[in-house]
Amino acid sequence: MNDKNFEKLIRAASQKLGTSPDALRQNLESGDVKALSASLSKADKAKLRAVLQNEELMKKLKNATDPQDVMRMLNNK
Repeated sequence: MNDKNFEKLIRAASQKLGTSPDALRQNLESGDVKALSASLSKADKAKLRAVLQNEELMKKLKNATDPQDVMRMLNNK
């Protein structure tokens, strides 16, 4: 994923999570999943855990070329 698309994804995800793009980026870089999931419902936390524990899906997400690919992968999980 190129930098421009990554920034789009960060902005969209930060709005959904109710946080700033900078805070989300810092949490992602530090691996602080607890901070990422603090504002999520129980159901969404369970979904996040399932995605993070799926090694094959995580590899695909890391190689995604744009935010739409990421959303398609997550919706088809």
